[in-house]
Amino acid sequence: MSFLRPDFKLEPASCYVDARCPRYKAVIPAEKDLSPLIPYLNAEARVVFYDPDEPVIIFRFEGKKVAVRSGDVRISDLSDIEEGRRVKEKLEKFLEELWKRREEIKPRYEPRQLPPALEIYKLLPGTNCGKCGEPSCLALATRLSTGEADPRACLPLYEEAIFQENRLILEKKLTGA
Repeated sequence: MSFLRPDFKLEPASCYVDARCPRYKAVIPAEKDLSPLIPYLNAEARVVFYDPDEPVIIFRFEGKKVAVRSGDVRISDLSDIEEGRRVKEKLEKFLEELWKRREEIKPRYEPRQLPPALEIYKLLPGTNCGKCGEPSCLALATRLSTGEADPRACLPLYEEAIFQENRLILEKKLTGA
């Protein structure tokens, strides 16, 4: 069973207007209505945003942002058509496996959205130690708010007992649990 049509197109990603480093998004039409799949994605994927009324879900996959709507899938931040094909193939397998396992998954129907960067920042240690690979805690908070980073990158948050309560609150906010 295939969810996506084999043909797709690349469009310039409007946020990357630098001709020296072009970035694209793939727009892939669906073979059938993807709406029934979305609550299962909401339960299993690294969700950035989910609106059941539209319905649309945005999640992280293979380092890319993927948006699934009833009639198409969009994959952002691609360098060229070949990368688009590779990510599309992996995503298609992921969607098909997810659908096969749907009897084992409890679908999530409630909306989800990652908290804003400043809300996340208030829960980080504020040491700006750089152990996470970012120049500051605010930079890490920004990446966490878009699903581009993992909170475990913040070593003080996980290694120092004084931050345990903040860590638990942050994990809950990021997972929507």
